[in-house]
Amino acid sequence: MRWTVGVFLALGVGMAQTTSGSLSDLSGLRSVLNAPGELHLVVPQITPWALRLREWRTAGPTTFYIPQSEARKYCGSTLPIRVLPGGVKEPVGFIVGQGGTLEGIALRGLGLIYDPGWAENDRIALWMGLSGPRAGRAWVEGSWTGGLTARVEFQVTERYLGDPVTTSYLFNHVWDGRIQDVRAQGYDPYRVYSGESLTLVEASGTARGDCTLRSRTALVEAGVDTGRTTTSAKVACCGGDGGATFSFDPGSGVETFRSVQTSKQCGWLGCTRRDYVIYDLQGRSRGYGVGWQCGWGWCQEVGIHPLRYETRKTGEEVTARIRPWLERVVWQPQGTFPVEPGGFVRVNGEVYQIPGLEGYGKRPQGVGIEWIRGEPFVSNLAIATGLMGGQVYRGQVMSLQEYCADVR
Repeated sequence: MRWTVGVFLALGVGMAQTTSGSLSDLSGLRSVLNAPGELHLVVPQITPWALRLREWRTAGPTTFYIPQSEARKYCGSTLPIRVLPGGVKEPVGFIVGQGGTLEGIALRGLGLIYDPGWAENDRIALWMGLSGPRAGRAWVEGSWTGGLTARVEFQVTERYLGDPVTTSYLFNHVWDGRIQDVRAQGYDPYRVYSGESLTLVEASGTARGDCTLRSRTALVEAGVDTGRTTTSAKVACCGGDGGATFSFDPGSGVETFRSVQTSKQCGWLGCTRRDYVIYDLQGRSRGYGVGWQCGWGWCQEVGIHPLRYETRKTGEEVTARIRPWLERVVWQPQGTFPVEPGGFVRVNGEVYQIPGLEGYGKRPQGVGIEWIRGEPFVSNLAIATGLMGGQVYRGQVMSLQEYCADVR
């Protein structure tokens, strides 16, 4: 840093140990501005940015020094302004120590009147939004001055199977094995189930859960069992031409039957034998009947086929445990990419912008602030320039009120 020291040499002021550097972020600027002492800002004009610097300073008073060419427009202002006799080629500032110390800080650069476009901190590391073809976010890391990178993640909606939901069903019809969008794998509609479990799968073959089956059944008549015959000699069935109606249990439950004579053997002393066909009330042939002379009496016998019954399924009780398809949003990493000026990032051939980084890489050229700190160098510099009663501007630096009174 080159600071003009002719004033010191002319006044015989020695230069003590000093440190110097340049600012690169707002955090550092606020820290310097709030060093203890009085801030004297020598500027060609009082810009909105210069006023913001005054607002940020809370460690002591701030006084502006402006040339006469600018002073007239501020007449009536309550700002602490002093008027210089000449112009100001470059903005400078002095924070002059108070009390027993002469330590101070000198500032120089256009960053005293123009916004340098700095971030709060030169280094950042935080999640930021992403604007572009796909929803996403970026972990932005690095230095505003040295370069930023963005680790990009896109928002992706994925499907997954949730926890099983248990539901019970009763099908009183022929069930095809389907529930909602799944089917019971290996289901046999003719089989009677008594607590067996089957896997539930969707059309793609993905297992979605399981179900427990319990069949409802009923005993259903399935015709006449001609393979079996129940006989009895105690039924009054076969004693006349007109036959008879009687009740009998052939082994499948009591039914009502009727006998129809088909032949007889009779002589002058009467009939010695009569043969019959036995019918049920539905008109089905169910067996035979016969009557014959036995001694002084008449004997009778029937042989009837019982009904055949089958256990048939009438319904299906199903307890299904189905895992539903759900959706969730996840962040899918895409990689790390350099951040281009304006906050742009190129990801897989597509351009995205990071809101909040529009000014990245577009700082005003030459707008910065250099500083030098020393004791008593800075304080002597301020005194020597006449800002604090020094020789250069002695008697020529006046308050804004004095200047405005003179020019009226």
